[in-house]
Amino acid sequence: MKKRFVSLILAVITVMLLFTVPVSAAERGFAVKDAVIVLPENAGITDTYAAERLKYYLDEITSGNIEIAYGGVHDGCAITLQSNAGGADGSYTIASTENGLAVTGSGNKGVINGVYRFLEEFCGCHWYEAEVIVVPENENLTVPRDINIEYTPFFEYSETDTRSAMDAEFSVANGLTGGIYKDLSPEQGGAVEYIGGSSHTLVNRYCKPSVYFEEHPEYFALVDGVRTGTQLCLTNENVKDVVTAEALAVLEKQHNPDADVQILSITQADNGYYCQCDNCRSLDGATGSPAGTMLTFVNEIAGRIKASGNYDNVAFDTFAYQYTRKAPVGVVPREDVIVRLCSIECCFGHTLDDPDCKSNTAFMQDLSEWSKICNRLYIWNYNLNCDESINIYANFGTMQRNTQIFYEHNVKGIYQQGVYYISESDGEFGEMKTYLLTKLMQNPYLDFDKEMTEYMTAVYGDGGVYLKEFIDIVTDHAVTKYKHLYLEEDSRYSLPGMMPWEVSKCDELWEKAKSQAETEEQLNRILRSEICWRYWKCSNMRSEFSLLQHPYLWMKARKDLYNDFVKFGITRMGERPNHELSSNDLRHLTRRIYTWITLYDEPVWDAINPYAVAFYELMEKLYNF
Repeated sequence: MKKRFVSLILAVITVMLLFTVPVSAAERGFAVKDAVIVLPENAGITDTYAAERLKYYLDEITSGNIEIAYGGVHDGCAITLQSNAGGADGSYTIASTENGLAVTGSGNKGVINGVYRFLEEFCGCHWYEAEVIVVPENENLTVPRDINIEYTPFFEYSETDTRSAMDAEFSVANGLTGGIYKDLSPEQGGAVEYIGGSSHTLVNRYCKPSVYFEEHPEYFALVDGVRTGTQLCLTNENVKDVVTAEALAVLEKQHNPDADVQILSITQADNGYYCQCDNCRSLDGATGSPAGTMLTFVNEIAGRIKASGNYDNVAFDTFAYQYTRKAPVGVVPREDVIVRLCSIECCFGHTLDDPDCKSNTAFMQDLSEWSKICNRLYIWNYNLNCDESINIYANFGTMQRNTQIFYEHNVKGIYQQGVYYISESDGEFGEMKTYLLTKLMQNPYLDFDKEMTEYMTAVYGDGGVYLKEFIDIVTDHAVTKYKHLYLEEDSRYSLPGMMPWEVSKCDELWEKAKSQAETEEQLNRILRSEICWRYWKCSNMRSEFSLLQHPYLWMKARKDLYNDFVKFGITRMGERPNHELSSNDLRHLTRRIYTWITLYDEPVWDAINPYAVAFYELMEKLYNF
């Protein structure tokens, strides 16, 4: 009986196998190499551009020659690209169809955004840096038949500023919409442009003291009883006339009526010397903040300009910055006025909603108040040490939560400032921050660790896992309950509590990363990024920079670091004009690393310089004797 039962089971299995048809690749998904990219016959320039980029990358992946067709019905697999009239600019859907896939987008950027999302998520392409683009080879690439993605941008404006963010392809692929640092062509969907300058335009662009101060000092701020050209008197009616006329002149030259939006910035100069005349002081008091006086001024300029011509697509931007950061009472921005709230006073080591960080709780109060009265609230956020920009700036633990906080407070646009002035080379992790910030502005709730790990593997190779561990260590040491991470961070006091064994561990991680480099290019990227760690050690006299060894060794370590600055094209160490890298050997060999800048190029050091070099050469001879 038992044998007959086993035989019956085997017979059933045999029959099932005979009648089971293997699932083909075509049934699992459609073969990309066999697809046709289909556009409407009346396709616009942005949809055509999206189709051309899609063809370019799919041809690279499959070694094929995919056709672009216009209109009609296609029997084979089709990737259909189509713009629609509804939805927010940049939004899109990606959905499987009976014979392929359809990407439908809204506005100038919807289809383009959808195409790059498809290439990334289903084809394995990634744009990590301007020079690090991953395009896999896969002649048999198939795409699932159950795709159903809907996406609406979290922010209407997104911008950051290191080398890669100045590259058009990187920006388009990663969804950046700002146009301060690069030109995005109409075919690429254009950019949200600031015209006439993006910041600090009052006295620098409009109503300049060099033009008006001598004859009309009353146009300018009264500070401690003295008129000064540092800011404008915003209650002076003639000032309003001048700014309106000069702004209209800018619009006459630069306005693009076909752009989705253009922004005219009417923003205070970068100092705290606001007007204290009776009229300004009275309005400040009535509205509870100098922001009330500024906002009243900007509202009136915006109203005058809108009444003067066909500028429906122009928005007006002003700051909530330093003395104007506190939201006013009794005055609200016009619908076409953008307020950019600046986080310059914040700690970037603690999240903005950390209740134990007083500077951040004060900012959160201002953010909350502005979000109640402003329909187009933007943020100017900071991700750098502007004083010692080459030093490690471990704000990795706050980037994601802070971006989420902005979104949750109805922020419509973000400018994430980085080291825009060190475009030649990245001596910190600025390029990685650029990538991560672009991704966070696309989706603040993504898997942050996954994105960072994938970036590090692509850029640094197998050694990236060790650098991820290094970042975890320094991030843990970036702040304490009593130590914060501000915009100007003294490298001598950064990373508090780093024990000798932890410094040694970090040195070991960098050595392991270098040992895993498979190409010279990977090795150079690791060496370039290691400069931030070497900078910190030099400033804190750790490891090879310790003074508890032969003088020649610590002097040589400093000389090697300087030579690597030069090798990797690092010509600036901070934001200010006099923060260029100096060539004075005395300071490189003996003095605090912060003084390696032209700010300290004084004749006395040049006079002593030959003696310092001679001393170094003597120490070298004694050491090698």
